[in-house]
Amino acid sequence: MICKNNIIHKRNLMSVLLLMSVCLFSGVVLTSFKAETATTNRVAGTVQESLIQDMAVLKQQSQYLTETLESSDQEQVAVEQLQGAFYEVKQAYKKVEYLVEYLDPELAKKINGAPLPKVLIEEANYQTLQFQKPSVRTFLPEGLQVLEELLFSEEVNQDMRKDAIVLSYSLQEAISLVANSLHHQPLTDKQILESLREELIRVTTLGITGFDAPAGGREIEYATIALQPVLNASQQYARTTSGKAKAHSSKAVHQLQQAVLYLQQHSDFETFDRLYYIRELADPAYAALTALQQELLPTVASVSKPVNDHANSLFSADFLQAAYFAKQDRKEQKPELIELGKVLFFDPVLSANSERSCASCHVPSKAFTDGQVRSVAFDFNGTVQRNSPTLLNAVFSNAYFWDSRAVYLQDQVPDVLVKSDELHGNYEEVVQKLQQSTAYRKHFKRAFADEPDNSLNTNTINRAIAAYVQSLVALNSPFDRYMRRETEQLNASAKRGFNLFMGKAACGTCHFAPTFNGTVPPRYLESETEVLGVTVSADFAHAKLDEDPGRAGVVPADAWQHSFKTPTVRNAGLTAPYMHNGAFATLAEVVEFYDAGGGAGLGLDVPNQTLPDSPLNLTAQEKEDLISFMESLTDTASVFLAPERLPQFPKNTGLHDRPIGGRY
Repeated sequence: MICKNNIIHKRNLMSVLLLMSVCLFSGVVLTSFKAETATTNRVAGTVQESLIQDMAVLKQQSQYLTETLESSDQEQVAVEQLQGAFYEVKQAYKKVEYLVEYLDPELAKKINGAPLPKVLIEEANYQTLQFQKPSVRTFLPEGLQVLEELLFSEEVNQDMRKDAIVLSYSLQEAISLVANSLHHQPLTDKQILESLREELIRVTTLGITGFDAPAGGREIEYATIALQPVLNASQQYARTTSGKAKAHSSKAVHQLQQAVLYLQQHSDFETFDRLYYIRELADPAYAALTALQQELLPTVASVSKPVNDHANSLFSADFLQAAYFAKQDRKEQKPELIELGKVLFFDPVLSANSERSCASCHVPSKAFTDGQVRSVAFDFNGTVQRNSPTLLNAVFSNAYFWDSRAVYLQDQVPDVLVKSDELHGNYEEVVQKLQQSTAYRKHFKRAFADEPDNSLNTNTINRAIAAYVQSLVALNSPFDRYMRRETEQLNASAKRGFNLFMGKAACGTCHFAPTFNGTVPPRYLESETEVLGVTVSADFAHAKLDEDPGRAGVVPADAWQHSFKTPTVRNAGLTAPYMHNGAFATLAEVVEFYDAGGGAGLGLDVPNQTLPDSPLNLTAQEKEDLISFMESLTDTASVFLAPERLPQFPKNTGLHDRPIGGRY
């Protein structure tokens, strides 16, 4: 897991934290344990009984940890004893993780959430009322990961022990809230089957990467423990079902047994073969559990959540549903709407001078970037503030732009269209211009056939362009085809690189599979930003911190100073230069920066850096392998997507001969 620095808790926060735990739980529990109409069968009853027993053990272990920490505050208790008590809690949590995190993900964050400060925006109207500044409150992180960083520091002093006591009390309270509620909340097959599949995703994308083991190690051991209840529940289904359900559950049992055995036999974190584990063991187990759920509880495909319940692989093209991430049009888009969006995307008519289009900065042949350090500004008046990120697979996020200021794809369009250094447009003028084209009016009527006659307006322009960007999904790279077993061809360097990416190099703890961006598994409902301490250039011998405030320029929170969205590394071989400021010209320079420990590792003052400042100590071959893996994520199927022609305008408008994609 990415280490988070400067986490300090004071004893007088204890009562506040406990009160927040109670309030949070009371608000969440009503929706977390909503009863299903389906009858709970023997499997659900057995699973619930085991869960209650395991939660009782977790509760006892958390109490023991608190008592041990309190003793250490009064007398000299060896750090090893504190660490041992912590391990017992962490192991006990892993046994219940699959259902606790499924039933109550918000409360689970208080138990084992990422050690990131939580920034609460109290005045959210700043997004619509531009004169109003956002008001924020920052809450320090808590839970097992924060405790782990404290207890496994190089030196655990008395102040750190006191901070750990506060954290342990909050942890104990959160665990008690979950444990006490389980006696009165029956489980259903739907909850169990979905939680099993989620846990497989969690172990595959987070567990074996060390995401939630930031300091104490034992990553593979924890993954093994976390998979055991998934195996146990699958065995229950194999014993109590028949026909196709029995066949699917039996296959799941077989794959999970092999997965657990492999984890037990290969417990070294750095040498663990993640590629083999995922492709040969975990992914087939996921497919079997998906088939089991569809057999027992058949459902129609729905875009009500990011993960497709019908997908049988993490690397299926339909594993994540692009339609979920839309705003107004949360559905599969009509071809007519996508086609209209494509035409608008490449048409300079949207800009004030009718010479610049969206495609000016997002060129298909460059994976929808422009290859510039910073994109050229309107009328060649210098450059814009940042680098143009790729639009391929950009849909898989709930935060857009480098500073995450837009929540939906659709919200990006007006920001670009009206911005003075980008398209410098005006919606009223754009609508008036488009109305002059008979071809455009017909385009809009076809795309919005079920809308009122005035379908050519600000909203429909935004929706059309967003629909086109939503369609820019490129998940058919050589790596994807290999993981889907469509081919056996993947070079050895890329294979080694994937294992490094998801292991020693820790890339996969921020660039999460399968999108390899910052959208967090297993539900893919939130997208992270990170503080890397990005430098102004690749001159690391004379490193200087880039002054761009990043997300803090939108929301003035100290925790977000220099924080930027984690982009996808898919198609990274085509999207140089890299970082928000284009500081690095090659992937080799990017790898060198991370290998050094980011800005803080280079000696810069970055107190809130979320990247570990310790060097990765990658060898020259390992660096080459990492780059080989990232290059294996290239999918150029969407390169030649420009329209053949643009809609015609009357010659007297001066818009008749505008070029596709604009003049610059």
